[in-house]
Amino acid sequence: MRVGIFGDGSWACALADVVTRKGHDLYWWVHREELAQHITAHGRHPSVFPGHQFPRERLAQVSTDGREIITSSEVLLLALPSRYVSSALESWDIAGKPWISCTKGLLPESGERPSEYLRARGVQQFAVLSGPSYAEEVIQQRPTWVGLGSYSEEFTHLAQEALATKYFHLIPTAAVVALEWVGVLKNIYAIGLGAVGLLGDNVRAAMAAAMLKELQSVLHAWVPEETADLLSPAWAGDFLVTAFGRFSRNQRMGQYLAQGYAPRIALHRVGMVVEGYHAAQALREKVSAAFPFLNIIVSVLTERFSPDALPRLLMERLSR
Repeated sequence: MRVGIFGDGSWACALADVVTRKGHDLYWWVHREELAQHITAHGRHPSVFPGHQFPRERLAQVSTDGREIITSSEVLLLALPSRYVSSALESWDIAGKPWISCTKGLLPESGERPSEYLRARGVQQFAVLSGPSYAEEVIQQRPTWVGLGSYSEEFTHLAQEALATKYFHLIPTAAVVALEWVGVLKNIYAIGLGAVGLLGDNVRAAMAAAMLKELQSVLHAWVPEETADLLSPAWAGDFLVTAFGRFSRNQRMGQYLAQGYAPRIALHRVGMVVEGYHAAQALREKVSAAFPFLNIIVSVLTERFSPDALPRLLMERLSR
């Protein structure tokens, strides 16, 4: 199979490794020509997992020319940070091929989910891949279970053929929108859990339980037409790994906020993409007091509340 990937960060690299080790030919879009040349010549990314060797015989093309990547691929994976999706794809005709969105976030310009953006651009066949999937573990071929949201059984089989391996497992679901929202919202909740986590594991566990219950209420309100099994590995599992896992950038940002750093300074100190921060900006007007934990975190991230007040505000709400 000819599989295309758009993106060159850690998640894109992990997916590239899954695809190539499964024996597919990879057509890989990256954002800089010198990066394309380096990966082509050495089979390695110079700064993301730089010690990792991709199967060079499966790197069919690494290029900044999105048109060539799209034309050559049978199915395409969107693995860009959400804030770069529109700028990376705007110049290309993306409508004629099936896409799997592996991006967890909202587009900052429009507040759209990635699948909404793909549909607006004319894509007819699409799926959403989301779940507990640290790139640092996937690229080491550690056991991983993720959700695959699709309205088409035929496309589900195509995605399984492209990505499923003995260590990378796909759990099919028809609750596409709900799955995508979990991938967005769990990042925001994890920022709050990072903040209270400085006070101990007891409070973080209690807070996580309350937030998980609220997340289910958000899904019922925002996606009432879909029935989501929130306690499945791909759903609650994604929430839990982001809330407690050692690789969580969102947690780290919450810790910086609790220490009094302004959101943009905290973001700079993390030094990597923090999807929860960017999603909060897009949800500034959508989130209401009906979802108090989410509302508190978004209010801090959009600088309506002081950052060092975040743990106190969350604990006050938990005590009610």
